[in-house]
Order: sequence, then C-alpha cells, then structure tokens
Amino acid sequence: MRAESDAVPAATSGAVPAAVPVDLRCDDRTLVVSWDDGRVSTFHFVWLRDNCPQLRHATTNHRVVETSEIPTDIRPATVAVGRTGAVEVTWAHDGHVSTFDANWLRAYDYSNDARVRRREPILWDSSIGDAMPRASYPNVLADDVCQHRFMAGFRDYGVAVLHDVPTVPGTVLDVAAVFGELRVTSWGKVFDVISIENANSVAYTSLPLVAHTDEGYRDPAPTIQLQHFLVTEAVGGEATLVDGFRVANDLRAEHPAMFDLLASTSLHFDFRDDTSHHEHFGSIFDVEANGRLRSVRFSNHSVQPFLIEPDLMEPFYDAYRTFGRMRESAHYKLQLQMNAGDLYMVDNRRVMHGRNGFRQGGNRHLQSCYIERDEFMSRLAMLDRTVV
Repeated sequence: MRAESDAVPAATSGAVPAAVPVDLRCDDRTLVVSWDDGRVSTFHFVWLRDNCPQLRHATTNHRVVETSEIPTDIRPATVAVGRTGAVEVTWAHDGHVSTFDANWLRAYDYSNDARVRRREPILWDSSIGDAMPRASYPNVLADDVCQHRFMAGFRDYGVAVLHDVPTVPGTVLDVAAVFGELRVTSWGKVFDVISIENANSVAYTSLPLVAHTDEGYRDPAPTIQLQHFLVTEAVGGEATLVDGFRVANDLRAEHPAMFDLLASTSLHFDFRDDTSHHEHFGSIFDVEANGRLRSVRFSNHSVQPFLIEPDLMEPFYDAYRTFGRMRESAHYKLQLQMNAGDLYMVDNRRVMHGRNGFRQGGNRHLQSCYIERDEFMSRLAMLDRTVV
C-alpha cells in the first residue's frame, strides 16, 4: 500500500495512453484536444509553453526558462498527434517543439477539473480512543512499516504517542532526529519542564495549563513539538490535547461570522524576558484563499491587549471567548495519563496542548524540543516510496 503525503495529479508519463487524442484545433489563445473517449480538453498556449517537458531540468523537473519571458502573443505554428499519441506543438516565435504525453495532459486537464488532490486531516475530539496513533519507540526504530504507519497517523491526526522511550535526559533529541530536523529557539535545543521558583513561563509551575499552541509570539512558530516524560511521580497533571482544526471547523459551521472574525483580525503576540524579545502579528485562524484552514494560533497567555475597531470589540470578544470555551470543553479535550517513558508529538499549527493541575506533590520532569514539519513530511514521502 502506498500512502499519499501531499498528492498531485497522478500522471503516468510514458505508459500506454488511457485515451488517444483524435483531433487538435487552435483558436486565438487555446488548443482544443478531442479524445477518442469523447472528452474535450482546452489548454491555453501560455500554459502549454510554461509546462513544456523539454524545458525542464532532467533530474529536478524544475523549469529552466522563466515564465515571465514567455511572449504575450505566443501561439503554435503547427500542432500534431505523434505516432505514440503524444501532442506535438511547434511554436511560431522560436521553432521550439514541445511534446506532451497523452497521459500527462489527461492528468493535468484543468479544463475538466484536474486539481491538486490534497489529503484532508482527520478531525477528532475526546472520543478518539483507539484511533490515536501509537507505537513502541524500539519498534519504530527497527521496522520501516511501523515507522511509516506512525508517521502517517501523525500526519492525519496531528498527534501521536510513543511508548518505551528510554528515560535518559536528552533522549528527546534522539527521537527528534528520527523524524526531522531540530528547530533551535531561545529556549535552546531541548528545554526542561519542571516546577521552579520565579518562573518566566506558567509551564514551569504546578498550575494547570489551558490548551494552547506553543510559541505564538514567534514568526514562524515551531510546527511540531515533542514532549518526553522522564519522571511522573506527581498525582494529576494529565496531558490535555485538543484538535484545533475540529474546534475551528465546528465553530465555522455553527457560528460562521465568529469564525470569519477570528480569521480576519490580526492580534499582537509578545514574549520578553531578560535575554530575548519575540513578537508576531497574526490571526487566530490562518485560512487559504480557497477557505482551507492552514493553521490555528491560540496563545491566550501571550496575546496582547486587543486593539481593533470599537464596533468590532464586543463581537470579537464573543468569538474569542466562544472558541476558548469550546476548546476547554469535555467534548473536545482529550486527557492522557502520561507515564515515564512516554512521549507525545503534536502538530503545533493545529493541535493545542495543556495539562491538568497537580492534585498531589511529587517529582515531575519532562523534556521538550521542536522539529519542523517540512522535513517530517519529506521523510514520510521517502517511506511512501519504499513501504508497501
């Protein structure tokens, strides 16, 4: 089985054509292709020249000619169907010949709704149960199939738990190296989460932590966080995890105006201590032009006073508090009792994490670090090629 990481139209260049072009016709700006199965496809001349296979680097598949250099009046001198069923275009302005494999044209036929197919996240709430991606760390190290399953689960759910991780300080860095490249911040490569006096973060107290995304004041914020539990003698302090995408999705369905307000209002996130000062300006929800949710950034402890238009202040507070109450509700908040040797990973662009307060004293020590999602996804893609 081959899992998709971030899929693109599935062209099978060089394979036996699934369909054959039987007629080619040019109008002022487009080539119209009629196929033997009845489909009719339309391709703009500028698009064809921009995607000419013969003007791409042989190994990287990157363009070697700048799109801006394509003439505005570009058009073919001739078009023909080659003996293999490929479409051959000879360009009028320079005589260059572009040869387009029939399967490639079908796969990228944007006139018939070909679009990049992107894997949708699997949304979850506190009832996630056995669907939670879990694995034994030694098995992940020893077995590519286990590692692939674990990483694919993390990609889909934005959260995963490892068991049987050695309780040796610094091991979190070894785990990080399996999945990606370390993101070093002003906290260092690895930082210890324990109760200390004169703490510069509420994470270093025995207080409960409401669910939040980390480092909202950084630009960009770290994308994947690892939390490794070394000592868990204290009673309470269960880890709490919330799928921010699920909460945001439900908010959009139930209160679309609130969602839009949280997506369109820029806030100021700020952190400073004796050795560093970081700030970021951005919205709670980062939404792509097509409406797809890209990320959630919710850090109530680091957001600064709202400075927005007076007539939007109360509606914004209504939206902000509604989202805040939803993410702390029992319906969405998953509580996990983490034992020594357990480690959880969260997609910090999506999953909010926190903890319950401690009900009884005792030693508690965990170490945390960050890696970046792009390298994680690259390594998963490499496993996609080999794991069947």
